[in-house]
Amino acid sequence: MIKETYDVIIVGGGFGGIYHLIHLRNLGLKCKLIEAESDLGGTWYWNTYPGARVDSEIPIYEFTLPELWKGWTWSEKFPGWQELQAYFAYVDDKLNLHKDCRFNSRVTHTHWDDQLHVWHLACDGKDGIYKAAARHLIMCMGFASKPYTPKLKGLETFQGEWSHTARWPKEGIKTSGKRVGVIGTGASGVQVIQEIGRHVEHLTVFQRTPNLATPMSQYRVSEQVQVHFKPVYEDIYRKLPTTFSSLPFDWIPRLMMEDSEEEREATFQTLWNRGGFHFWLANYQDLLRDKASNDAAYAFWRKKVSERIKDPKNRELLAPSVAPHPFGCKRPSQELHFYEVFNQDNVDLVDISLNPILEITPKGVKTKEKEYELDVLILATGFDTYTGAFMDLDLRGLNGETIQDHWRERTTTYLGMTIDNFPNLYFVHGPQGPAPCNAPTCVEIQGSWVIQTIEYLRQHGITKFTPTSHAALTYKRHIDSLFNATLFPLTKSSHNGANVAEKEGEACNYFGGVSVYKQEILEEIERGYPGFQREALRMARL
Repeated sequence: MIKETYDVIIVGGGFGGIYHLIHLRNLGLKCKLIEAESDLGGTWYWNTYPGARVDSEIPIYEFTLPELWKGWTWSEKFPGWQELQAYFAYVDDKLNLHKDCRFNSRVTHTHWDDQLHVWHLACDGKDGIYKAAARHLIMCMGFASKPYTPKLKGLETFQGEWSHTARWPKEGIKTSGKRVGVIGTGASGVQVIQEIGRHVEHLTVFQRTPNLATPMSQYRVSEQVQVHFKPVYEDIYRKLPTTFSSLPFDWIPRLMMEDSEEEREATFQTLWNRGGFHFWLANYQDLLRDKASNDAAYAFWRKKVSERIKDPKNRELLAPSVAPHPFGCKRPSQELHFYEVFNQDNVDLVDISLNPILEITPKGVKTKEKEYELDVLILATGFDTYTGAFMDLDLRGLNGETIQDHWRERTTTYLGMTIDNFPNLYFVHGPQGPAPCNAPTCVEIQGSWVIQTIEYLRQHGITKFTPTSHAALTYKRHIDSLFNATLFPLTKSSHNGANVAEKEGEACNYFGGVSVYKQEILEEIERGYPGFQREALRMARL
């Protein structure tokens, strides 16, 4: 059993954990990054299912440190999982991160000590129990680290191979020439379906809600092209925090209905041709706020997608005449040839909203109407997002209050980075942070705030730093107001927790835009942290 003390303990080895480790080490702080798996990468340690790739285009899905981007080039506009893993290995090697990391260590409990003003943490791993203490604790678990598997009766009886996409086995699963079933058509579902659809014997897709996917417009990018554009990378990175969604483009600054129908159609087509998230997040500024504008965008989307689907029944299921929800209020996936897969004779599409799954049998999936025999079953059922990973922890703050009790009635944070009643605890890219947001940019905006704050506390001898309940409730009302001013409440999604059957719906994100969010959190610093209580402990050095 090891006992160690640190200035900061960081939980999680993805973009968030790495960012904090780099910058806190540079301040001279003693840090330890703890990761449950055997290597860095966060979600990209596990996201290795067929077709897995990021939907943020280069060069924005990487760290903005010049010593990193100047020496790295990608091979595709939207990199796949193999290249993303190679990128994390490059970052690790370049900055020698491993020496301050502990792998194969899953956190079992984190308890606040109000006498010493430290967090006590315990991990269970291959080397036994590991214990440590730190003044500050930073949770970098990401918003989607806990896979969600719906209650499927009989899943354990299935005699073929099965896996959740978020826990794809390292040795892979053979799908070529097999009868494969995929439950779910979210981002991972779209990617795995279009990848394996070309070589399976038969594919059965179980869909609850159609994915309003847009074209990815993928292509290879040479090293020479990237070298040519690298002189403007810093300009791109400076722009990201100034836009609504931290992408290198922003809303059209006018209302949709101010344009004529012909002008709207031409604009839609231009955005569609650009691919990626342009049709979603470079559209008219009222797309996510005005129902008539949203309906117009959906009508265009449906027209474009319907042209690609031959069978009328499948066309109505995949691109229904009545929108299943406002366009863009569930994150649209980006696809390469997803819709063409359903033109194949060996592919069946099952609408489980009308023909629900009753149980998983030893032979396959049994719905209300029939049983589908399968060799492989893939669960593309997403994540228990934002709060899920927290609720699995034995995390205890002041007076031993657990996070489960604290969030029993409602989720409260302050600024989407701290939690009332849990001193010296921070997190990034989690509950009540900005969305939509490019993950590395979100990490750098929030992480910079956390690092500035920890340095401020150190310089002022403050050892206990806790957001007030009043500040947290005020922030909660603020994000609820922003949420209710959009069309997002009309959609069951991860943005309100409704993608998980056991959750009560509530706003999970800040919908005022990344640029405004950044201004608000910087104002907290400029005003001297009015939302926090602070204490200094005598002889406080660890």
